[in-house]
Amino acid sequence: MKIAFKNFGCKANSLEADALFLEARRRGHEIVDENKSADAYVINSCTVTAHADRDARWEATRYKRKNPLARIGVIGCYAQVGKEELLALPEIDYVVGTANKFRILDLIEESPDTRDQVEAPLGFLPKDFPGSRHARANVKIQDGCNFNCSFCIIPQARGRSRSLSIETILKQIDQAEKEGFEEVGLTGIHIAHYGWDLGTDLMALLRAIFAKKTGPRIRVSTLDPFEVPDELIEWLGKEKRLCPHFHIAIQSGSDTVLQGMRRIYKASEFVEVTKKIEAQYADTFIGVDVIVGFPGETREEFSKTVQLLEQSFWTKLHVFPFSVRKGTRAETLIEKVDGKEISLRAELLRRMSDERYEKFLRSQIGKSVEPILERPARKFPGAWLGHTENYLPVIAHVEGQSKKKISARIVEITSGYALANPD
Repeated sequence: MKIAFKNFGCKANSLEADALFLEARRRGHEIVDENKSADAYVINSCTVTAHADRDARWEATRYKRKNPLARIGVIGCYAQVGKEELLALPEIDYVVGTANKFRILDLIEESPDTRDQVEAPLGFLPKDFPGSRHARANVKIQDGCNFNCSFCIIPQARGRSRSLSIETILKQIDQAEKEGFEEVGLTGIHIAHYGWDLGTDLMALLRAIFAKKTGPRIRVSTLDPFEVPDELIEWLGKEKRLCPHFHIAIQSGSDTVLQGMRRIYKASEFVEVTKKIEAQYADTFIGVDVIVGFPGETREEFSKTVQLLEQSFWTKLHVFPFSVRKGTRAETLIEKVDGKEISLRAELLRRMSDERYEKFLRSQIGKSVEPILERPARKFPGAWLGHTENYLPVIAHVEGQSKKKISARIVEITSGYALANPD
């Protein structure tokens, strides 16, 4: 059977899509590009925004037009919280929630009459390393979230936090290493909640990982400002297996807006933690999530976000114009921000991000780095694209292969890339 996959959303979704892709291939199916005719199409959905929901529905309609006889399955977060909307669409054959995504393969193979396959949101935590289609692997250490931010539907889609045991994670990292991966990202829905259900925590996991002095380097995914402990910061530049790269969700520089979002920290905590990181290891890459135009956000409150970012240490912003998500508390808030004003605020932050990112890239000229090669660089014939330990996109003219780690020195910055010569 020819099967095509379409993935939306976060790194956790990407890992799950990889697991499904590889499982389908193990079962003997032919995997084809989503733009080609297939016997079945699997849409791994996201539901962070209403736009993400629309994307999933639009793709289902497009696939059915392409092949009216194809079986269409929508799985994941949108399927979990919006199954009635999806089941109402004649183009969609099966709706599978977040609990057992592998079931979609059984459904398209067996073609049962029951379309609704949504159970309680118990998460998706493979016990064995599922593999990866990419040069850098991920291990999903937990699923779900125990917070209840007013703009977010994900706790309803994924349920409360559940974790894999430390032993299982160590085994998966070893499996990834045996498959030739030089880097493993620790991912999940909210990894700072790791271990709460097991009587342990993220730092205990990291200590267990780094007790072994050899193995793939480790990259940590998104944390909130108060979730970056001093011990972790102190490892930067010293623990060779720890990537000097953080992704920190600040969302707003206004405490009033943060309170409306139901975020449980103050904006000043972001300044404090990023200054600690800068003092410890100034080559650390810090990506930052910011939401603009949250209901009731005044120009003065937005200016506090700008001021906070001006006095903080970070590298690149991920700017999200606020959009109402049905089913969240933010949907009930009356004081909406004008769409044009939201766009102007987002554009201002994106310009600020571009300037800061370019400055950081140029500060890396002359530095020795170890990028992991991912694929031939499309815009640079004869060169390879990879990412360094501190997440710089590097172009190197080498005889390479995917997953290979090389030593190189950054010599030039062009078009958002660091050009590097092999050592």
